Amino acid sequence: MRNGKRIISIITTCFMVTSLCIISPTPAHGASNEYYVSVNGSDSNNGQSKDKPYKTIDKALGNASAGTTIYLMNGTYKSSVTYKLSKSGTSGSPIRIMNYSGHKPVVDFSSQPYADSSRGFQISGNYWVISGLAIQNAGDNGIHISGGNNRILDCFITKCGDTGLQMSNGAFNNEITRVTSTYNYDSKTNGENADGFAAKLSIGSGNVFRNCIALNNSDDGFDFYSAGNAVKLYNCEASYNGKGDGNGQGFKVGGNYTSDNHYLEGCIAIGNKKRGYDQNNNTGFITLKNCTGKNNNINFYFPKAPKSGTHKFSDCISSGGAGKDVIVGATVVNCSFNTK
Repeated sequence: MRNGKRIISIITTCFMVTSLCIISPTPAHGASNEYYVSVNGSDSNNGQSKDKPYKTIDKALGNASAGTTIYLMNGTYKSSVTYKLSKSGTSGSPIRIMNYSGHKPVVDFSSQPYADSSRGFQISGNYWVISGLAIQNAGDNGIHISGGNNRILDCFITKCGDTGLQMSNGAFNNEITRVTSTYNYDSKTNGENADGFAAKLSIGSGNVFRNCIALNNSDDGFDFYSAGNAVKLYNCEASYNGKGDGNGQGFKVGGNYTSDNHYLEGCIAIGNKKRGYDQNNNTGFITLKNCTGKNNNINFYFPKAPKSGTHKFSDCISSGGAGKDVIVGATVVNCSFNTK
């Protein structure tokens, strides 16, 4: 996707609307594996229909098991505690938390203390699906994943005290699709840590981002520091990241000298404070296919050859940028880099 087709303000506005207005089929009433939650409900209800919903997400989670779907109805759900999703579904029967028939549920954690443990949703279990929610103001991560085979779709995450969505501690086979993460900022370090998305600090294999957008976060857009396994990205965007003391990389594809062969296709980085695509001491080889860097301080920065193999860059475009691109140890096909 080229910069001529990417207009940030339009994309952001449209995505905020569509990601919060996912049209779900109207669920059947009274099924025991479906629970409804409403800000006007009561936890003394049975929660099994939209006419008798629970009031709290906690009540529904307490009854959840493999195959359960929890529908959040329109409104703002405020919580001062982390929702700890430690149960597990199965491949054929995941546990789902999703909006109800196109409503726009907001889960607001502004009453949480600002602390490393103050996450919004903490997923240590497997086979969860979170779809069509707005998540905001968590004291740390909006969503933190250490489990596997989880799916996060069509969500909007904003104004958290650390990275909007982070995978670490062995997280594996997770897919993040059409999620926007924006305006996350950690005040205690003046923005040094809060990324849009992170897959770092010893993840497992098989983690994928598709059509995700990281905008205006204080540190990086996507951070893969010390990942320990390769991550794949398709059609993702990282733009205008880097506030305060934040690094300001669009896609930080490594760090701590781990050897991780990350793959990025159809991605774009615009206007990041430091670099659009940054090797950051990754000793593995990186594949960039049809990726664009525009108006970053440096668009593409890969100053070291991999320990084995070569970087593989094809059909990439560099436009604008205050500094020259640095490309070392790469096979380059049909790219337009600013290296002269």
